[in-house]
Amino acid sequence: MTSFEFVFGMISVITSLALTRLLSGCVGLYRHAERVRFSWRHGCWTAMAFLLLLGNWASFWRMRDIQSWQALDVLIPLAFVSVLYAFCDMVVPEEPEPGVVLDLRTYHAVQGRRYKLLQLVFAVMATLVVARSSSSVGDWLANAVFALVAAACSVVALRTRRVWLDTAAAAVLLAMAPVFLWMHLQALAG
Repeated sequence: MTSFEFVFGMISVITSLALTRLLSGCVGLYRHAERVRFSWRHGCWTAMAFLLLLGNWASFWRMRDIQSWQALDVLIPLAFVSVLYAFCDMVVPEEPEPGVVLDLRTYHAVQGRRYKLLQLVFAVMATLVVARSSSSVGDWLANAVFALVAAACSVVALRTRRVWLDTAAAAVLLAMAPVFLWMHLQALAG
């Protein structure tokens, strides 16, 4: 087993746990759909979490050529994926109690600040990870554009009290997520 396979295996386990949490949470909400009030804004954050999780997992494939792994080469990706796991876990509510209606707009209003903050921490960590592997500022800016825009959207979503601006930030993040996923899935293909 190579060092990459060992580290990527750990990353894949954490990613799988986050994916399981997202999918089982969504299935639980669907199971109790008659007692769940849908929210488009919350739906955007949840869909973005799913796409970001898969894209992030695929992005680690570029590390396959690293021959010598230092402690930070192992710890940084694990911390990075752990924050992403926490984000995915926070964005999905628990199934509603019997007889209780779960309003996802209320859930977003109450818990949204927490998962937006985790998304911001993830985006900042991503910019730092990209900076660590970049050879110049121009290289860093080119490779960190998704993370920088995601960080800016997360700050806007955290700071605003306006529903339309919070929704716009979520929509921008959701629009970027499939592109991020596609770019990294393409890297797996060749």
